[in-house]
Amino acid sequence: MPSILIPPSASGKRLTEFLSLRGIAVSAPCGGRGVCKKCRVQVVSGRFLSRITGKELLPDADGCILACQAICPSEGAEIVVPDTAGDGLTVNMVKTEENTGQVFLAEAAGASAPDSNRRLPHDGIALDIGTTTLAAARVDRVTGKTVATVSCLNPQQSFGADVISRIGACSQGSLAAMQACLLTSVREMIGRLFPGVDFSGVLLDALPDLSVAGNATMLHIFCGVSPEGMGTYPFTPDFTETRILSGAELDLPVRQVTVLPSVSAFVGGDITAGMLVCGLGQSPVPCLLLDIGTNGEMVLDTGKNGGNRLIAASTAAGPALEGANISCGMGGVAGAVSRVTSGVLPDTLVYRTIGDAPAGGICGCGLIDLCACLLELEVMDETGCLDDDPYILSGAHSTPAGLAPAGKTPVKLTQKDIREVQLAKSALRAGMEALLDAAGLDACRFTAAGGKVFIAGGLGYYLDTLSAVRIGLLPPAFLITPGTVTAVGNTALSGAIRVLTDASALAKLSRLAGRCECIELNRSKVFNDGFIENMIFPEEL
Repeated sequence: MPSILIPPSASGKRLTEFLSLRGIAVSAPCGGRGVCKKCRVQVVSGRFLSRITGKELLPDADGCILACQAICPSEGAEIVVPDTAGDGLTVNMVKTEENTGQVFLAEAAGASAPDSNRRLPHDGIALDIGTTTLAAARVDRVTGKTVATVSCLNPQQSFGADVISRIGACSQGSLAAMQACLLTSVREMIGRLFPGVDFSGVLLDALPDLSVAGNATMLHIFCGVSPEGMGTYPFTPDFTETRILSGAELDLPVRQVTVLPSVSAFVGGDITAGMLVCGLGQSPVPCLLLDIGTNGEMVLDTGKNGGNRLIAASTAAGPALEGANISCGMGGVAGAVSRVTSGVLPDTLVYRTIGDAPAGGICGCGLIDLCACLLELEVMDETGCLDDDPYILSGAHSTPAGLAPAGKTPVKLTQKDIREVQLAKSALRAGMEALLDAAGLDACRFTAAGGKVFIAGGLGYYLDTLSAVRIGLLPPAFLITPGTVTAVGNTALSGAIRVLTDASALAKLSRLAGRCECIELNRSKVFNDGFIENMIFPEEL
């Protein structure tokens, strides 16, 4: 890991802010409160000051300090930042049958090296701004083909793991810094999509257009608009409609920027994009679109017999299922445990990691698997109580070359981690139940009517349905009919692509957003009762 020089000109700035503005993402899921301790950086030279006391911030026994608590010194410094960068768990849906809801998937590849002499007017850029991950695609607008895709972790993680933390950071004056670090990453992604292209020599009309999907908070920050109104009741966004900006307004090498419409403060443009590509609003059978992430956004199409009502809701699931607020949690980067299964021998486990790298932590899909396995092994009971706190994952590491011993860095799961999982899965499950109840359905009637469940996003793509049912995240009724649950990949990115290739797509998105009925889960008895009931893990599958 190369060292990073902190110049004297950075004096007085928070270290996390300095790094973010240079495209260096440092995880700080606690929002800079200094309690998660995931933003540790090693000090090579220099004396940082504490932003709390103003006195020298002394390194620990490993020579590390917390970046979120550090103020850059006037004499400059040198640090080493752990490699937490990566593409994340991202997938791209490249083709859909809109009228049938049939979905075809392909895993997003790294950017190829497309011919830099391609005529730029034919190309466009689609961007999905996720709370955890950014994903972008270069699209040939004539053929509709995706030329290349790239992704990276959202650099705003230095300001907190979830949208509430980032709204809070904006209210404390960090809006400009958060927009700046985001736009820096977007520029870098555009450069990776168009290797060798000098945009300074391209005429304005020949520049590519950019379409942008994301949750409402991310879209506000992207546009440089404060999301503070969404931080307190009545949770009012500054805008939900489509926004058209020039690339110059954001200092991006594009002609025009189209920001997709949202439904409400917590049902954003990523969900309207998902509704479009999954064919919601015109499905012959009930359909449920779930984005299992920090916000737990979901939309129900009641189907033809139900008048194709669109009912939407969002539940604050918290970032646990994206690896944040978990002691050994991490994003979908190399070394994250992403799959845990029972071993051949009794009471043994086998795990896989992203990139088959040595285990350095655990991401959301691995966390769900591990909890399911602990229940089956009876190492954890239905209340979530662990026999041993912490539980140390000592199973064998499965690699393409065969089984290997567990890495030197133990992956631990604490009692507090389990409580975070319980809160997240309970909020999501109760949200689904409240949404179905608003349409006069429950999970059994939904399945009996031929209902389809679409799970969007990287976590959904890698999610093991059996594990999700075992921990109570999804209802058992979803397992009755094979094919009920389908992982649909990054529908937000796919919807942004559709805007570039289909002249009618933007109008369809606006109509879908306008048709949605939003329910407030905090006022739902079904949600409040279900949240309490679903805190308990099922005794059996």
